[in-house]
Amino acid sequence: MARRYRDAAAKLQENVQKHLKTIKHEVSSSEDDEPFEQNVLDGVLQSYCRGGGDTQMLERTKNLLEEAISGRSITCLICIGSIKRADAIWTCEHCYSYFHLSCIQKWSNDSISLRNEEHHGPIAVFRPMKIEWCCPKCRHSYGKEEIPRKYRCFCNKTDDPVYHPWLVPHTCGEVCGKRLSLGENCKHKCLLLCHPGPCPPCPQTVNRACYCGKSNKRVRCSAAHWSCQQQCNKILPCKSHNCEIECHDGNCPPCNYTSLQPCQCGAEKTKRACNDLIWQCAKQCNKPFACGYHKCEKLCHTGTCGTCPHSGIRSCPCGSIERFIQCPDVIETCVSTCGKKHEDCEHNCPAKCHKGQCPPCYVLIEKKCQCLTHTRSLPCSKEFRCETKCRGTRPCGKHGCGRKCCNGNCPPCEKICDKPLQCGRHKCTTVCHHGPCYPCPLESKVTCRCKETYITVPCGRERHTRPPKCSHPCKIKYKCGHINENKHTCHFGDCPPCKAICNKTHECGHNCVAICHEYVSVVFKQVEKPATPWEIQPSKTKIVKQDCPPCVAPVLVTCFGEHETDYQPCHKATRRPCGRECGRPLACGNHLCELLCHLQENNVSYPNVPYICKPCNRECSIVRPEKCMHKCAKRGCHPGPCPPCDILERIPCHCKVTEMYFRCRELATSTEEMFSCKQQCPKNLDCGHRCKKLCHSGPCKDNQICHKKTKINCPCGNLKKEAQCTAVRNSEIQIKCDESCEAKKAAAKLEREKEEKRLKELEIEKNRRELEEYEWKLSGKKKKYKEKKIVLNKDDRSWLQRYWVPILSVAVVIVAAIYYILIIS
Repeated sequence: MARRYRDAAAKLQENVQKHLKTIKHEVSSSEDDEPFEQNVLDGVLQSYCRGGGDTQMLERTKNLLEEAISGRSITCLICIGSIKRADAIWTCEHCYSYFHLSCIQKWSNDSISLRNEEHHGPIAVFRPMKIEWCCPKCRHSYGKEEIPRKYRCFCNKTDDPVYHPWLVPHTCGEVCGKRLSLGENCKHKCLLLCHPGPCPPCPQTVNRACYCGKSNKRVRCSAAHWSCQQQCNKILPCKSHNCEIECHDGNCPPCNYTSLQPCQCGAEKTKRACNDLIWQCAKQCNKPFACGYHKCEKLCHTGTCGTCPHSGIRSCPCGSIERFIQCPDVIETCVSTCGKKHEDCEHNCPAKCHKGQCPPCYVLIEKKCQCLTHTRSLPCSKEFRCETKCRGTRPCGKHGCGRKCCNGNCPPCEKICDKPLQCGRHKCTTVCHHGPCYPCPLESKVTCRCKETYITVPCGRERHTRPPKCSHPCKIKYKCGHINENKHTCHFGDCPPCKAICNKTHECGHNCVAICHEYVSVVFKQVEKPATPWEIQPSKTKIVKQDCPPCVAPVLVTCFGEHETDYQPCHKATRRPCGRECGRPLACGNHLCELLCHLQENNVSYPNVPYICKPCNRECSIVRPEKCMHKCAKRGCHPGPCPPCDILERIPCHCKVTEMYFRCRELATSTEEMFSCKQQCPKNLDCGHRCKKLCHSGPCKDNQICHKKTKINCPCGNLKKEAQCTAVRNSEIQIKCDESCEAKKAAAKLEREKEEKRLKELEIEKNRRELEEYEWKLSGKKKKYKEKKIVLNKDDRSWLQRYWVPILSVAVVIVAAIYYILIIS
């Protein structure tokens, strides 16, 4: 039984693996294998580079090579199927598109057979036509003899090329060798290995002159024409100037200069462009002919006017009578028959000699209609059309002509084809035609999941094309609510598991720091052993909500004696001894406990841990007061402060002039008055005068009354006066401006008002002009707007009258400055 179970399980696994391979093949086979390595492309291009080629000139051919060896699918537009690397193909010589060889053979044969059917119909009218078939993509025409019969490589050297994994598909691996025709007189051959698409430009270097022929240098054969960037200097057609632009291709542009040129008759001269040498004036010649009766009616011309057109040998309209006449005689019509042949037939005109065109031909003849089925006697000038409808078919080969009296050249069909295309979605929208319909011209988009990135493929290839890779962020929202923490690019299938932090609050008050476990995918496997193979159940995946793990947040835990604090996981946090001395102050208040770490007070949670410190037996070690270097009067360690010290000390006063004696204990309660020597302070105030106070601590105060004299100015700085220093600092004494100051201010104010008035007048005039222009535009009148001149009042005052106020102010300031310097000195 166990053996049968193992055999059945092995067979089941084999079927599963086979099914998975089939699915994988369906997804990837239509897209071809993985792209080749870079050395495959380098091997194709190595001959070109060795010949001196530039990699920038290979872009077009290189793109086609990358497309041929890449993993992107190449679609046959006839069958809308993928072209694999080992399939037989045919390449269009015009657009370089790929098609299956069998598809293009069927396409060309069907096109030619339907073209041949156009020669057969109920009315046998032979119409010579060239039998051709077209490329399904670019519509390039090919002859009947150009129908592909063999599978050839791209360079047409090898039939049925064998697929090699290290070569470009559908190539023979040999040098292309095709003649390069992009360069002028190029005789070189393509150095690339057999490749798809057009050959690149010729990379060889040759000696070529520039456009103007002044310089020579070695350039690419495919770019033989070049410019030396110098001035052309070729003589222009005007024969007076030279070409002034840079070295260029083709003919020189017309001359840009102007010159005084006469007309053809010489009556007028005008300034014209040098490139227009010949011109006519608007005057009539009016020179008299030799006959003396008529004048030349031609416009401005060169040379002689010729003979009079009304004299000489003249004939009647029918040409039967000729004679020499002189002006002002005129020859008239004769009495004979016209006899001229009609333009549309072979009959002669039976009318009397006449001027102008002959009348229509009325000779009765037997005429056939255009379809050659009926005959009737009609005048020669009349056209005969019968009422018989054409029973032939139009060029589409499906619909009848139906035109009355058709000459056999049936018009093109005007109906829509409306056949379903091979894409299976659309119908042919072109006019009814012969042969198979062209491939669907529309393109479909294959998008990523978020629809932001897409690629265009031929219509009908969406299901067989791999979606593009998208670099935009995924738009699917996580159920747990973490959006910003799980940013990733667009994708198909399920989003990756949430990597955000849970951040929920535990009972202890901390937040959960584990990875989000709100929606977790859990795999449930079958626990019971199956009795038979068909009882094996696949693993099930279920989304569950898990509880938060124990709190592992670091918590600060202090030892028994509160000496150190350490971090411990929250769910394991507890107090313990640190192993150090207790270090708490004893009853004396001066020393510390030397026992190992223990509790400071009784705690029922730790009943076996001591909490009482050992008493102190040492001498006094209290720190003496500041500046006291004496020992304590008591013996032994004691609580509280030490008794006051009575030893004398010598201390200087505040101004450092006198030394004073105090007891050591008095220094602890000293005041500022104790250290004052009661003499005048030797320091100076901020105003520069000596302080009037007695010896004091700190800097001198600025609010002291100073009786020294100092100077004060009026607000405008025009007047000056001496006053007491304290009154000046407290702003008790102020000098007001007098009439001279007011006159100075009034002059300055008058100048400002004049300037403001001038600016205001300019602004008003500007607004008036803009309003008039706006009203003129709204009225729609074509009358040209004329700007009015702005007339301003000119100041006719002299220079001294306009600027006497500033000059007087500057003079007053200079005099005051000189007076101030003299007083100080």
